[in-house]
Amino acid sequence: MTTTSMDPPHRQVWSGLASDDPDAEIGILGIPFDGASSFRRGSAEAPDRIRSLTPHTAPFTEEGNPLAGLRLRDYGNVNTDSPWEAFSAAVTEAASGVLRHPFALFLGGDHSVTIPLVTAAARTVEAPLGILHLDAHLDLMDTFEGHASSHACTARRILDLPNVDPSLFAFVGTRSWLGDEQAYLADHPEVGVHTARDVFTHGIEATAESVCARLQDAAAVYITIDIDVLDPAFAPGTGTPEAGGLSTRDLLELLRPVFRELPIRALDLVEVSPPLDHSDITSFAAIKILYEVFGWVRAGSAA
Repeated sequence: MTTTSMDPPHRQVWSGLASDDPDAEIGILGIPFDGASSFRRGSAEAPDRIRSLTPHTAPFTEEGNPLAGLRLRDYGNVNTDSPWEAFSAAVTEAASGVLRHPFALFLGGDHSVTIPLVTAAARTVEAPLGILHLDAHLDLMDTFEGHASSHACTARRILDLPNVDPSLFAFVGTRSWLGDEQAYLADHPEVGVHTARDVFTHGIEATAESVCARLQDAAAVYITIDIDVLDPAFAPGTGTPEAGGLSTRDLLELLRPVFRELPIRALDLVEVSPPLDHSDITSFAAIKILYEVFGWVRAGSAA
């Protein structure tokens, strides 16, 4: 983007918060891969599209808290031009470096990229690791359409990791089920599931309290946000939308106490598909979420 002397200072990627400082509070990595999508694709374009819109976002939280002084180090994108095994290993290696920062942010890509990302987190950050999985779908299939690394298998592969405790795993926003997933949960009742209707019925505050109670014994928590946890009215640009989801406000109010109460070390945001979006509604929803996260990280680092 070209700038002129009339442009406000934040007319830069990440609103001018980007830094080459190796001690930056937040490290960022893009994973522009959608080869494991089972329906409509396009999420490979999300990391660059989100970045391209950030110069149009002022460096403040919604409550007016300034983000100036917060340092973000953006490591660019992982090269996705390789077979899954080599690509997955490259993502895990790159993510391990980003996880050296106090907080790591990853931009997908379809939800399969969370598999190597959590693999890196489980090896790198403090144990035990808790997982908060915000998604319309459970992603608990052992295989889907012949693939064990489909985006429909993400949570199953994470729960297969030897250093991930199912009792420290919580789903929120679920409203789509497959029979094999129900069978898995019947065999693993220790996994927490908060459906979208649970959130509606019991409320955001109660849901957040339940999540925090479940994950309170985790030394570090990884949050994965599939943007389709939001209702399509708030996030139409995604490959497998499901009606009846959370609003953007619901999600922000859910995350606020989670960040306040739990040791959040990393977050990924996946399944934004710019080609399927309208007027960048979904990308801007993603940016709103990310900038509030920046504010919570800054507040925590200053505490």
